[in-house]
Parts: sequence; structure tokens; C-alpha cells
Amino acid sequence: MSKTMINETVPANDGFKQKPDIVQTEFVDSTDPSFDSDLEKKKSFSQKLSLIFASIALGSDGYQANIIGSVEACLQKIYGASVLANGLSTRVSNAMLIGDIVGQVGFGVLIDRLGRKFGIISCTMFVCLGIILATASSGVTPTGLIWMLIIARGLTGVGVGGEYPCSSVTAGEAAEESGRSRGKWLILSGNFIIDVGFVVATIIPVILLAICGEGGLEVVWRLSLGLGLLLPLNVLYFRLKMLNSEMYTKEALTRKVPYALIFKKYWPKLLVTGGIWFLYDFVSYSFGIFSDTILSVAVPGNSLMQTFQWNIVLNVFYPFGAAAGAFFIDRLGPKKLMASGFFIQAVIGIIVGALAPQIISNAFPAFVILYGFFLFFGEFGPGDCTILVSAEMYPTAIRGTMYGLSAALGKAGAAIGTQVFKPILAALTETTGDSLRAQGYLFIIGSCIGLLGCALTLLFIPNASKSSKELDDEFRQLLQDNGYDVNQLGFGHHIENTMETAESKQQQLQN
Repeated sequence: MSKTMINETVPANDGFKQKPDIVQTEFVDSTDPSFDSDLEKKKSFSQKLSLIFASIALGSDGYQANIIGSVEACLQKIYGASVLANGLSTRVSNAMLIGDIVGQVGFGVLIDRLGRKFGIISCTMFVCLGIILATASSGVTPTGLIWMLIIARGLTGVGVGGEYPCSSVTAGEAAEESGRSRGKWLILSGNFIIDVGFVVATIIPVILLAICGEGGLEVVWRLSLGLGLLLPLNVLYFRLKMLNSEMYTKEALTRKVPYALIFKKYWPKLLVTGGIWFLYDFVSYSFGIFSDTILSVAVPGNSLMQTFQWNIVLNVFYPFGAAAGAFFIDRLGPKKLMASGFFIQAVIGIIVGALAPQIISNAFPAFVILYGFFLFFGEFGPGDCTILVSAEMYPTAIRGTMYGLSAALGKAGAAIGTQVFKPILAALTETTGDSLRAQGYLFIIGSCIGLLGCALTLLFIPNASKSSKELDDEFRQLLQDNGYDVNQLGFGHHIENTMETAESKQQQLQN
């Protein structure tokens, strides 16, 4: 009987010296015809779970990112605009973005060193804890409550940020291993579902406001945050059942990682993927998070319910843009799709900017539709492709790290964009004496950034992406050329050594 050991291990790190890991060992008869079939079924099931629950987790992240606009609107109505003065409004918006950056970099490194499964479970726990604390925010004064909310949102952001490398990398590897179109499925399980979360985050406050009325805004904002806990709690159990991807198991670089060599080789790619993501998030998050602010100025009477309702209409454009991009990705490729999205978004932004005072005053629905298409093409092109390109341009062993760094640069753009958005709007309003014209100028600024993104895409994004196997082979060769033992990659050698040790101990006991 041929013995094969089935186990799940977590590698110990001590240079190239392998410490024994704690494993659960089971010997099975690998000559049994049912063995391969059972193993393939388990792998296939795990791949499907990876895609499904990566999608659900990222949808939850989209919800958390967008719900804060409605929460801020409620807090201003309850406590007055002064409670969010002196930069507190921006800090509430930015807290999660700063946490995102920490989570993206930290978990990007961790999932390459400790495994995809370790990362996604840890992220889920951070998200759950942050949501609970944010929902329970309190203080002796309204300002104290706001500061607790800021801290809790930062903690949520660490988990949400970690989901980007953990879920996107896991989904991309699962899609490629299962033979699906990596581009289309990564978009549908990533950017599209994030955008669905954006839409849900605009619908929930409307439902709660209709139930509670403006006299129950305390309940509205707390439940709006708290209901976001349902999805991460539901995926946690299933994530405990998932396996690391086969690609990661074969290519993992868990000991003595040569970071100097890695960054020497890949820093130009990082500047491209991270730089384009920076430009996209600068525009996308600024115009997304502050859509309530823009609409509240434009909506006659400043009705909170009307603002929320128009915001639903606006946010519906997000997932449709992402879905359209998924449909065209295999036809156009990431480079053409990203460049065209940036360019069309810029053209629409210039049109809105030039005509803003007239269309907002005389044809407000037309303004919302144009604003919606401005967001639509942001998702259609760069929104879809930043995630895809950042996952496709790096080998498996360092994919989490480089994806996390690219995403962190993107969130830095989002944080800077949201930090300067309101001051720029205030300065333009003061200069022009016309708040509507000032909003038009904001769209023109966004368009200029989009044109820069289009140019960078055409110059630096490759026409065709390489397969993971080609990237992994190149990385192995890079390590070998620089004196690294490529036999240390993956967990295969460790499993074989553990089997030999286990069999030796069994023989000693028998003797």
C-alpha cells in the first residue's frame, strides 16, 4: 500500500532551518482509485468557496466604505454641523482609509508568509470587532462620541484593508486553478461586488429612515453601521473550512525572504500599479464619499430623505460600470479597458464641469445621470483593472505583498483626495461666490487626474498579461541566479520530511 499524508501545516520561520510544525497526520492508500477523485472534489469545493466568500467579504467592505457618508449626515442633523467642524468630518471619513493602508500592507505581507487562510480569518475578526465598537460609540460629549467612532472605524479599516490582498489574491488564484477566466471572475468577485456593497449602503439608511423618521436618527446611524456585521460573521465559519490555494502551496516563500532583491526587481511595476491606483482612488473616493455633500447642496430644500434617495440613484451606476467592464475585459484586455475608462470619465467630467450651474439649477435629474456616468466609467475602466493588473503582474510568492502595497498606495490617494476635497470646494466657493460653479470646477479637476491616469496606462501597462506559471518560473529563476535555494519554495519538501519523521517514529515504537 502506498501511503500519502493529508495534512494542513503552518510553516515555522527560522531562516532556512525548518522547525517541526504541529500537524494532524492521516495516512491513506493513494493507490485507491477514489483517492484522487476525493482530493480533486475537495480542491474544487475549496476553490468555489474561495470565490464565493471572497466576494461576500469584499461586498461587506464596500458597504463599510460607503455607509459613513449617511452616518455623517445623520450626526450633523442630530448634533449640528459644528460637532463635525475643525476637521472632525474629514477624520471620520479618513479613519477607515488610514486603517485600510495599514491592513493592506500588513496583511499583504502576512498572507505570503503565513498563508492565505490565516490572513482572511484574521481580517474577518478585525472587521467584526471594529463594526461592534463603531456601532456602540459613545462619549460624555458629542465630540467624545465622534472620537470613539473615528478609532473604531480605523480598526474596521485594518480588517477591510487586509481583505483587498487576502480576498482578491485568493479569488484570482482560485479562478485560475479552476480554469475560469481570471480577469472576468476577479472583477465579478472583486470590484463588482464591492460596488454592490456601495449600493446596499445607500439603500439601508433610506429604509431605516422611513421606519424611524428624522426623530430616530440615532437608531438610523447605529443600525446602519451594525447591520454591516451580518456578512463578515456569516463568512467566518466557512473561511475556517477553506484551504490555501495549490499555487500558493507550491510557490510560497516563507523563510528568509529576500526583500532587497524583490524590490530591486519589481519597484518599477509597483510604481505603475500603485501610481495608477492612487489616481483612480483619489477621484473615485472623493466623488463617492462626498456624494451626499454634493447632493445636499444641489437638492432643493436640503431634505435628508431626498438626499439619500438621489444617492441611491447615483450609486446604482457603480456596479453596472463594474459589470460592463467584466463583460469587455476579455475583448479589450486590461490596458485598453483601463485607458478607455479613464478617458471617457474625463470627457464626461469636463462636460459636467462646464455646464454644472445650468444643469443643476434647471435639469437636476440630468446632473445626477451625468454624475452617475462619471462614476460608471471610473468603475468600467480603472476600477476593474487596478485590482486585476495588481494581481496579475506579480508572481505567487510575493503577490500578496505587492498587491497590498499597490492597494495601499491607492488608499493613500483616497485619503489625500478626501482630505483636500472639502477645503478645495470651500476655497472654490469663496473665490467664485457660486457653490454650483465651484462643484463644476471639482469635476474638471477630477477629469484632469483621469487624463493623467489614461496617459500612464497607455505608456506603462503591458498589452498582454503573463500567466501565473510564467511569472512564477521567472521568479524562481531570479532567486536561483542570485544564489537562493529554490527547493525551499512551497510546502512540498516540508510535507515529505514530516512524513519521513512520522514513519520513522512509528517504526521505533513498533521495535
